[in-house]
Amino acid sequence: MGIEHPLVDGTGDGYVVSETVGQLVALTPMRADLVVQASAAGLRVVFLTPETSRLTEPFRQVLDAADGRWVVRSGDGALRDGSTGTSLLGLADAFRAPGTTDAVDPRYLEVPRPEQVQFVVSASIRHRPDAGTRLGRAWETFAALGPGTTPSGWGSHEPVEADWDKDTLTAAARARMPRDARFVVVGDERAPLAGSLTARRTEHGVEEVVSGLVGVGVPGSDAVQRAHDAATVLLGDLCRTALPLVAMVFARVGSADLTVRPTLEQDPEPVAMLLGAPAVKGLGLDVDEMRDRFGAERVGRPRVPSLVLRFRDGPSRPDATGWERLRPVVDHLGRDVLERLTGRDLGAGRTPQEEQHRAP
Repeated sequence: MGIEHPLVDGTGDGYVVSETVGQLVALTPMRADLVVQASAAGLRVVFLTPETSRLTEPFRQVLDAADGRWVVRSGDGALRDGSTGTSLLGLADAFRAPGTTDAVDPRYLEVPRPEQVQFVVSASIRHRPDAGTRLGRAWETFAALGPGTTPSGWGSHEPVEADWDKDTLTAAARARMPRDARFVVVGDERAPLAGSLTARRTEHGVEEVVSGLVGVGVPGSDAVQRAHDAATVLLGDLCRTALPLVAMVFARVGSADLTVRPTLEQDPEPVAMLLGAPAVKGLGLDVDEMRDRFGAERVGRPRVPSLVLRFRDGPSRPDATGWERLRPVVDHLGRDVLERLTGRDLGAGRTPQEEQHRAP
């Protein structure tokens, strides 16, 4: 079984292959269409590239959501999983369940040059399904962590088609309802930002989910410390005009252009978390207890409190790692609950390789 598509270069058992030699693999209309058609046919997609290629963050997100694979071919013909580094004998091996004896290609473990401190951000916001709803403020909040004040553009694919404007973005999402609406959100060279915004109907109204990366500065710079200092303040600001469920900020070093290379990424270090009023109420959290045990700060509306927690004070004040501060919170609230809220695996410890790449 296969599909007819101009980007399909081969087929296998339950998957199709699309090969490119481009240095930058972005979420173009054709690639997005391939993923949609393959998913509809019950197939997964393997994107095969040379090891010199890199992925944009919006493309990586779509590939992960579709359970696709990025396979890298080295100059000597060897294949490896671009995301995990696992050596592959063939393309079909990309879908094999990982095992403890899997070999990792040494080229995957090459230490990349730390060009930019990246904040890995995510949030889920609830909105009423009425004419006054405006999407996009969460991305403006996250953009303020870096040198910019807003994203520079948005669109359905890359390169984006429109300058940043919350009203036109909201209108486009409303026109697609009741179907989910997913958009690419980007910054520019002066204020790098890359990610996505998804709007979907739920029993509570409209849920806005944002996820991506914000470049906050060169490692060791004052800009990075400023971003750490601003994280909890900006998360608290989300509660003023919206009803956030949860938001998370992590930090790591990576490429200046926020693209993904086929080498080991640094394990993100927790910086801050917002538990919005729906989460505080739904989990039955005692606000005073959260303050006394974990240093949580009450924010938002007095009668409907939200909580922000700081897990790392920044590179100039490394008195405790973010994970050391986050783990007691995870244990208190329940790992499965937090993973469901944040959409992140909070139980995995660092590997020896990841320990060499600690966050700034």
